[in-house]
Amino acid sequence: MTKTAIKLTALIAASVSALTLASGMAAAGEVTWWTPNFNEARAQKLKTAFEAAHPDITLNLEITTTNGLPQRILTTLMSGSAPDIIDVQSPWVNGYAEADLVQPLGDVIEDKDDFVKAALDYVTYDGELYAIPYRIETMAVIYNRGDFTAAGLDPDSPPKTWDELTQTARTLTGDGKFGFAITGGGEVGNTLYRSLPFIWMNGGTIVSDDLTKATVNEPAAVEAVEYWTNFYKDGSSPSSTLENDGTANRRLFIADTVSMYQSGQFDLASIQQENPDIDIGVMMTPHPEGKDTSGILAGWSFVIPKDAGNPEDTKTLIRFLTETENMGNYTDTFPARKSAMDMERFNTPLLQVYKDMLPYARPLPIHKNWVQITQAYFDGIQRILLGQQTPQESMDLAAQDIQALLDQ
Repeated sequence: MTKTAIKLTALIAASVSALTLASGMAAAGEVTWWTPNFNEARAQKLKTAFEAAHPDITLNLEITTTNGLPQRILTTLMSGSAPDIIDVQSPWVNGYAEADLVQPLGDVIEDKDDFVKAALDYVTYDGELYAIPYRIETMAVIYNRGDFTAAGLDPDSPPKTWDELTQTARTLTGDGKFGFAITGGGEVGNTLYRSLPFIWMNGGTIVSDDLTKATVNEPAAVEAVEYWTNFYKDGSSPSSTLENDGTANRRLFIADTVSMYQSGQFDLASIQQENPDIDIGVMMTPHPEGKDTSGILAGWSFVIPKDAGNPEDTKTLIRFLTETENMGNYTDTFPARKSAMDMERFNTPLLQVYKDMLPYARPLPIHKNWVQITQAYFDGIQRILLGQQTPQESMDLAAQDIQALLDQ
């Protein structure tokens, strides 16, 4: 076992006994696929189509949930009793590859030029492709156009800069409504994906580009963290912010309690279905005056665990799932294939802003201790929201914790 694998074992040891592992080696002609619950309906349709096209292969679906998913996947990858294919977030892949937990997949696709290069780069480790991406995305700001009109604001001219966003949030706050909801609870990724782009667009980072130095306590980063957390401190973000994740903010928006919040295009269908009276707007994430906006390039990919029982039939499945039309129908954001991006379902006015954000999206740093690094950062954000420390004090402490992880 590699040193990284040992560290990963220590990280999740406390939760292993509470998890139900996948059944052992797959039988010949059977493939077991772990897919998240938000993909379930689409996965069921693809299962039917795949089995019709490949009657000699039985596809068994196991539906996962996003809450606790990183730990559950790590546990099964290290158990020696993994399913054949798992949907994972792309930033997780390099950790799996470094720990020798997944199989290289460079032989699965031939038309790599049809894939978004950044998506392939995300899942490439030491020159080898270890996953096949199917979904890419970044966040923007969803807003209630009706709230803008009611407050005397022009819904066709949403804020573009930080100063404008602050003023707009304050104008929209009042009478039980909050102008701009940030996150402070739930999975660590909820806060990372929403706040880190503010650091980037201000010229800061969490760690240096060469991954040797913690930089989250440098002026540009601290200024951005203070700006972002101030939405809670000045009352523009709900009093429940410390418990709220992205889903909670979406529900508050649907309930007409929040006027603006950050999220991906995956929230749009739920809003339209649960409160069709809301006139939805989407804006580019506002930026500091004279600087560009920014976002995190996120996405999902397919991996084959190292101990998968039926890798050959699984590769047949991955080739099927990543065909242009199948990939385009499977993702609820944007597909990782360029040809699938041309499908009609991705050419709607509300999605245009998300397309416009993609060129400003950056991948997360790749480091073996990135999960722990993001936890240290998240803990620092929570200390600020709780009023326990100033932004500088909290980021100084986060930097100490992050530097120790970089030095390992």
